Amino acid sequence: MSSLYLRAFFGLAVVMLAMFGAGYGAGSLFPRMRLFERIGLVPLAGLGTLSTVLFLVGQWSFTRAYIILVLLVAAVLGIVSLWLLLRTSGLTSRGLSQVPTAPASIICAVLLLTGISGLAEITGDWGVDTVAYHLLGPKVWLRDGIIRPVLDNCHTAFPQIPETLFATLWSVGGDRAADFSSFLTLGLLLAVVASLAIRLGATDQEAWWAAAIVVTMPAVYAGSRGCFVDGIFAAFVLAGFRIGIDAQTLKEWIACGLFCGFAIGTKYTGLIAVPILLACIVLLRWRDLGLESAATKAMAAIAVACVVGSPCYIRNWILLGCPIYPPPPGYKLLCSPKYLSPEAISQFHAYIRDRGRGLGRGFSAFLLLPFNLTYHTSNFNGAGGIGLCPFALGPVGILSLRKNALMRTSVLFAFLLTLAWFITQQESRFLIHVYILGAAFSIVGWQVIASTNRKSSKYLAGMVVLLSVSYGLFMVVRADEENIKSVFSGSYSEQRRQGTIPYLDSFNYLNREDGVRKVLILDRSVPPYYLDKDYVKPLGQWGELTLPHGETGSQAVELAINHELSVSHIFDVRSEVSEFQVRPETVGLSLVFEAKNQRVYRVE
Repeated sequence: MSSLYLRAFFGLAVVMLAMFGAGYGAGSLFPRMRLFERIGLVPLAGLGTLSTVLFLVGQWSFTRAYIILVLLVAAVLGIVSLWLLLRTSGLTSRGLSQVPTAPASIICAVLLLTGISGLAEITGDWGVDTVAYHLLGPKVWLRDGIIRPVLDNCHTAFPQIPETLFATLWSVGGDRAADFSSFLTLGLLLAVVASLAIRLGATDQEAWWAAAIVVTMPAVYAGSRGCFVDGIFAAFVLAGFRIGIDAQTLKEWIACGLFCGFAIGTKYTGLIAVPILLACIVLLRWRDLGLESAATKAMAAIAVACVVGSPCYIRNWILLGCPIYPPPPGYKLLCSPKYLSPEAISQFHAYIRDRGRGLGRGFSAFLLLPFNLTYHTSNFNGAGGIGLCPFALGPVGILSLRKNALMRTSVLFAFLLTLAWFITQQESRFLIHVYILGAAFSIVGWQVIASTNRKSSKYLAGMVVLLSVSYGLFMVVRADEENIKSVFSGSYSEQRRQGTIPYLDSFNYLNREDGVRKVLILDRSVPPYYLDKDYVKPLGQWGELTLPHGETGSQAVELAINHELSVSHIFDVRSEVSEFQVRPETVGLSLVFEAKNQRVYRVE
């Protein structure tokens, strides 16, 4: 086990250097800002740049040789850029002594916990997004040596900046490196949080508390670990906003557009967030720059965002017939998606509508969102809430700076993002960027209350922060309890594998047998992530039809027996969605392995 962990450490160290190198050029475009802000934003820009370059390279070849070549070039640049940064930064021990102990300890504890937890093996069934598609795509890309959507899971066609990072980490750091990197990406998100808080008027010490409040928000934590991409997405969106609010020159607007492009290349919801972001920036800056100048520079930012974020969409349009895949409602006017029948698309849309209904879409439900998001986050597919600070202290901060143009713009930005989320899909982790803005507002509110002479108000505000952070720490530790146990206990790790990986015995058999070349998986609920061999899955998780004539079940078995699918084995199971599909004693097949609800046949 120790070798797995050491390899993950090594892989992440190399990728971290490469991120600094890839982002160093982007740093020259940033508006004037403090050193710690630049240290956080440069590797974040590097993450987006490195992943985008590797995604483009991967359309031709995604072999380890090409990955290492790109990483080595970027890592050398990273070493040089770090040396220049440290040489000119003037870092002293005096600066470190001013770090507030309490919030810094909380942040370090959570990041340490995230790193250790990330070393645990990813497990779960087809209902776990990480298993279903976030890591399925990277595993198949590395095996095939090319980045292509996995046809049996349409979600592997989602924008793929984070997944390309996961694949790169897997290539150089093994299968534990992808989740291990969560502590790094979460740390970059916290750097953006602190920068936003200071820009809104918080002191350095208060910015540390803003980061501590965010890192202990269970809903934020859930979307920033376990190879979920919502934290990375929020970091890109808020970094674009942070740069945009100070953008003066064209190159600074281009830097804003760069992060907007990374957001579009991370999640489809970036197509909604980016126009809102740029509209708010223009509204803030047009008085200083002039309406024509602001609009022209915003158009340049939009152009950069479209170029940077477009590769995945263009690839999808060419290969899958639709730039957004699976397609949204109204897709028939724009494209003709492959591999998904109209019935499958309708079922997927129904699932999204049902999952994203939250507590309703009426006007009263919208007005109650601050209360419900604080106390009933589980109704939005949440993971324990966001704490008390945004709801209790945020309004105080907003009212205290209501005449400040930046505060008004930030509130409008948060409102429009929330409105878009409310009418599309009410999934709690999809609103992380708004939770972070709420935390920044709450720090300003805490500052206002602390400046009064009322001791009772100061104590009450301090108690709100204490309760929020304590509650969040409890939920974070609880969420990672099983992962931590499995990292330090081999027996517990094996017990967990047995209990959470479906059809584990069959996967073990197929993975260890040299005679297994390619496997036909008949049941759509079987997660192929656990299979190390090439495979064919005629019916995908969401009803994808991957064979030329839409064959499934017995038809696919006949093709396999006739050697038309080039498979050596057939994997058949009894599951929640189907019975065994291979008839006993079928001519041309030999039963070579059987366990509870699972059978493996060899094609003769």
